[in-house]
Amino acid sequence: MNWKQVSAFAAMAASLCLSAPASAQNAEGVAAIVNDHVISTYDVRQRASLLLASARIQPTPEMQQRARAQALRDLIDERLQMDEAAHFDITVSPDQVDRRLADIARQNNATLEQFAASLGQAGISISSLRSQVEADIAWQRLISGLYGSRVRISDVEVRETQQRIAANATRPQYQLSEIFLPAESEQEFQEMMQGGMRLLEQMQRGAPFPAVARQFSAAPSAAAGGDLGWIAAPELAPELQPIAERLQAGQVSLPVRTATGVYIIAMRDRRAGADAGATSTVSLRQISAPAAREATLQRVQRRIEGCGNLEDLARGIDGASVVDLGQTQESDLSPAIRERITGVEIGRASPVQVQGDQASTVVVCARETGGGGIPSREEIEARLREQELTMLSDRYLRNLRSEATIITRSQ
Repeated sequence: MNWKQVSAFAAMAASLCLSAPASAQNAEGVAAIVNDHVISTYDVRQRASLLLASARIQPTPEMQQRARAQALRDLIDERLQMDEAAHFDITVSPDQVDRRLADIARQNNATLEQFAASLGQAGISISSLRSQVEADIAWQRLISGLYGSRVRISDVEVRETQQRIAANATRPQYQLSEIFLPAESEQEFQEMMQGGMRLLEQMQRGAPFPAVARQFSAAPSAAAGGDLGWIAAPELAPELQPIAERLQAGQVSLPVRTATGVYIIAMRDRRAGADAGATSTVSLRQISAPAAREATLQRVQRRIEGCGNLEDLARGIDGASVVDLGQTQESDLSPAIRERITGVEIGRASPVQVQGDQASTVVVCARETGGGGIPSREEIEARLREQELTMLSDRYLRNLRSEATIITRSQ
């Protein structure tokens, strides 16, 4: 992270502590100053303990040092996020935080009171988790408000993604999880490689990969414990492809340096790609209308982008109906239907065809090749939208860091 390091830390810390909250002026020292806000060493220790406990990592001296560095970065980012949210008059109520905490407690099979008590027994104040949750909610609302309505995923992006997944269906498939530690400078790469080795050692001692990923990974998949689902080798970073080829189910890689940071990947399962000659399974629906409405049906056919709203589209055509043709092997379709959907992409419709007094178009709702599923248009759009919002969020936060005055004490 390109934070500003200032040698006159002690003098400025002393001046700013005059206006800092009483809790930051106690016996605890000052770990960082973000603009005019103090982050105490107590805050850092509490967050570091929370990180280690959540990831079920043994608090060895090396991991405590790693956790404190991670905690300081997180606290600085959260301070910047809260300040920016306040700039846009975004506030988070205690009730909103309580609801999110209750969800976390339920995931741990406990009530909020029981969860808080268990943290207390480990010497961790739930206020550290509260501040983390508050910043997360505020930042999500800020990013959604600024960019949510502006992110548009085009049909071209969706089709290209579907085509890439379909093209990779014949390649070996990996069910992977990831931990990503971002780095920019050479010093950061060295630190992240060392940090990755410490995380790997802890996982070898029994720390669950998903728990470590949730607390330490900077990838969007962190919220899902690093789960990437099934993925083909070409969809991985070039540096990771040969690593994935060698890993067997249940194995975890050494830290791997890439252009943007350091990765650790876990191979949960692997399978061969589909036979290139394997038949596809397709899910189809058909819209039929009187032949006299052919022109109207053609206009609707050009607008179809999935099977979720076909009934709504059909309502605009007098006498139209939607029929579910079910799911079947493409080789089992009649030659006429198979010819109509040849070359039709997922979520799109075949050209309108008139037979007698009826006009019709066939919509390809889904297509799977050799058991390898190709996500629907809606699933791909949601995935691309999430990726775009994550990229915008990361860029926004980088800009906030570069513009802020951030003073950290050498650890």
